[in-house]
Amino acid sequence: MVRLAWIALGLVLTAACSRAENEAGVKRTPVVPPPAEVAIPTDLRIAISVDGAARPALDAAALAARPPDFVDADRRAWRLTGLVPELDQAGASIEARGNGGVSVRLDRPALPGGLEPVLFLTRRGDLVATMLDPAQPFPEYHGQGGRLRRPGDTMPHVSPVLELAVVTKR
Repeated sequence: MVRLAWIALGLVLTAACSRAENEAGVKRTPVVPPPAEVAIPTDLRIAISVDGAARPALDAAALAARPPDFVDADRRAWRLTGLVPELDQAGASIEARGNGGVSVRLDRPALPGGLEPVLFLTRRGDLVATMLDPAQPFPEYHGQGGRLRRPGDTMPHVSPVLELAVVTKR
């Protein structure tokens, strides 16, 4: 009987100790933060068309040669009207296309100071086509969502950007 009690106690202790061992195997290394200076991807190649006619593609050298229109410590953004001048016409729009047939149409602002279509380089080196408010191009979203039911960035966007198609005629 005493022997049976010792065996039962051993089984209970083994089960209790094995939990800590299992948790140690589940722990993961934290994700490394992005570098301080994010470079434009060297393999960047975004096809451009205007009213169905092909234009020279946007590559890393062409984007690096142009200073960004919006900058902060972590991000850079270029106005698409500067990268594709044909977009800077009344009524023009641009369709940014990504993987899997996903696309988003971004209209040129009708009035000065409206939302601007941009190509945005994130801290992780991703290029995103979206709209930015020139008055506050990089609003703070970190730590403002989740349990407080704040939506974060609700602006539609496409990443990675594979093609930009401008439509000037309606």
